[in-house]
Amino acid sequence: MGNIYVISDLHGQGKAFFQMLEKIHFSAEDTMYVIGDVIDRGPDGINLLRYIQKQDNMEMILGNHEDMMLKSCTHSTGELWMDTWMFNGGGTTLQGLKELSMKEQMECMAFVKSLPLYKILEINGIFYLMVHAGMDVKNETLEEACMNMDEEDALWIREPFFNSSVISSYYIIFGHTPTGALVRYAYTLPEGQRKRGQQFHMVFWNHRIGIDCGAAYGKNLGCLRLNDMKEFYVKI
Repeated sequence: MGNIYVISDLHGQGKAFFQMLEKIHFSAEDTMYVIGDVIDRGPDGINLLRYIQKQDNMEMILGNHEDMMLKSCTHSTGELWMDTWMFNGGGTTLQGLKELSMKEQMECMAFVKSLPLYKILEINGIFYLMVHAGMDVKNETLEEACMNMDEEDALWIREPFFNSSVISSYYIIFGHTPTGALVRYAYTLPEGQRKRGQQFHMVFWNHRIGIDCGAAYGKNLGCLRLNDMKEFYVKI
């Protein structure tokens, strides 16, 4: 079995993403999980989305930015969501879409519509639940947690997830909130992890692993190798 990596919140930073693939020596035997927000803010979102779609050893999970794109480009919800999407950096993605043929646009949208809300992995006897933003953590099994997962929580949640007193039996890997901003929301963060967050490095606490290291804001793109929990960073 090859190496298993997880990354999130590329936000159109194509140069950093391909630098990361070189840094980790990503090969055909390896697997990469991308837990949402490939698009928006940076210039290469659509190209990255289409690249990931074509890779047999890359899997993607839906992020709130992909969800905003879908809702903005759907006739029934477009008027409600377009301004919100543009406010959150969707302009670069919309421009990228317009440069595609109609067939390519439809393929891109179909791919995003097919993305799951979460992914479960078992590695070395440890279960990991990968989800874009987080979840309402309760005293329930992993199966029950997935069955009861709320879509809005999975895409948008912050404080209730960070500060819940419940520590699950599995590990939850999430992005969405840059770790440098997470220190403002998560009062449960230990001091050592708070310092890591302030450096826009990954944070680990209470079976939660935050891996959005602020690529959208000129900080770091982080990637975690789950085989041995080794961290990799590319400076934007």
